[in-house]
Amino acid sequence: MRIFLVDPPHKLFPGLRMWTPSFGLLNIAAYLEQKGFSVEILDCTTFPDPWGELARRISGAKPQIIGVTCSATCLSPEALQAIRIAKRLSPRSVIVAGGTHFSLLAQEILAEVEELDYIVIGEGEVTFFELASHLRDGGGQIEGIPGLAYRRDGEIVLSGQRGLIQDLDSLPMPAYHLLDMEADAYYWHGMGRRTFGISTSRGCGDRCAYCSETKFWAGVWRGRSGAMVVEEMKYLNKRYNKSLFVFNENSFNWSRRRVEEFLQELGHSGMKVDFWFQSRVKDVIRDADLMPEFRRLGLYEVMLGVESVTPQVLSHYQKRQDREMAQEAIDILKRNGIMVMTNVMFGDWHDSEETLQEVFDFVKRQGDFLVLTITTPLPGTPYYQEMERKGLIEERDYGKYDFMHPIMPTKYLSRQQVWMLHQKYLRKYYTQPRILFGALFNPNPFKKMAYRLIMRYVWENAIRRQWRQPGYRPFEEFNLSWGGEG
Repeated sequence: MRIFLVDPPHKLFPGLRMWTPSFGLLNIAAYLEQKGFSVEILDCTTFPDPWGELARRISGAKPQIIGVTCSATCLSPEALQAIRIAKRLSPRSVIVAGGTHFSLLAQEILAEVEELDYIVIGEGEVTFFELASHLRDGGGQIEGIPGLAYRRDGEIVLSGQRGLIQDLDSLPMPAYHLLDMEADAYYWHGMGRRTFGISTSRGCGDRCAYCSETKFWAGVWRGRSGAMVVEEMKYLNKRYNKSLFVFNENSFNWSRRRVEEFLQELGHSGMKVDFWFQSRVKDVIRDADLMPEFRRLGLYEVMLGVESVTPQVLSHYQKRQDREMAQEAIDILKRNGIMVMTNVMFGDWHDSEETLQEVFDFVKRQGDFLVLTITTPLPGTPYYQEMERKGLIEERDYGKYDFMHPIMPTKYLSRQQVWMLHQKYLRKYYTQPRILFGALFNPNPFKKMAYRLIMRYVWENAIRRQWRQPGYRPFEEFNLSWGGEG
């Protein structure tokens, strides 16, 4: 049996101009290979002709199973087009989808997309393996495989919740060998090809109303041990010459015990690395005494989820923090020479010009970088459900649920006003004299590179001349008429 795991073609965010491979597909592929299946990963964004290459490979191979991932709502239009391409070019293939968006909207999507056969809901390794085994071997009842959504006699069936894998250390190393690890799309501009994103934990125990991760991972945090994290870094360092690691997870230091082990193992490894991670405000405060060791071993920047400093907005987000906690966390990082990236969201229902000015005044001189996003009610989350009940969802194009387009108004501001204020404060932040000076003369290479990249994005936004991604073309420009017979 031949299995394709597909991450569809995506347009890169022009502020970053890089791509991180799907951790879900890497982990599922490794698990399937361990069980004896033949697997290929098609990370289409890395292809010179993404849609054309996807079509050629499916048409040529006609694999028995084609799995398509969708890790974010804004990526769902491309995922649905990939599913339709796959079924058209290989009608006998079983099409399976997974990821956060498909999991949270499984019934709605199956009702609308006839080309889709199954949706894997939640954690994918075991469910996908059991489904593949069932399709290969026959026998048994599909109803006995939890974690699936599918059609039966015209009705949509949910097979029940799949229990979470408790020991992530028991899983094999992600299947990096199935990727082109030198692909240009993985290149972090200014940091060289030594940079790579990895994921070492799953979920979050917080209950932020807007977060789809909480529901997808059942409100539970699990992480690989510190020792296993360092083993993966050593593998990537030795085999692929990676030495700058970006930890793509909600809070790398959620568990103090884990990061204590991580620091000990990294220190013993002798590796010379740099690394970046996201953290909750409260975790930085708790781990204040560990920050000197983090910095010594290569931590150069932390992204903090500040989101807002207005009590009513924080309460609506269900963020259990306040302005004083955010200030304390920022001070801890700066004292230890660790750069601070503050993440702020504009456009909650309670936001006004005054509250947005308030949070901007707080962050404009606090951190080294500002990630300024627009509050986005993601389908399947409590926040979305509340906004839907109130009739506030004005934008239905999921492709715009990218945290850069207003989806809803606030009590005091229209969507257009939210967008204009977002652009205004983004420009104001990155045209401060300290930022302009840093882009030219800062001795810190990370800071200089990042300032230049972000300022270029802000400037291109201002003159409405966006960077064009090499090789990318929208699906609408792609012609499938040359193929399709099964």
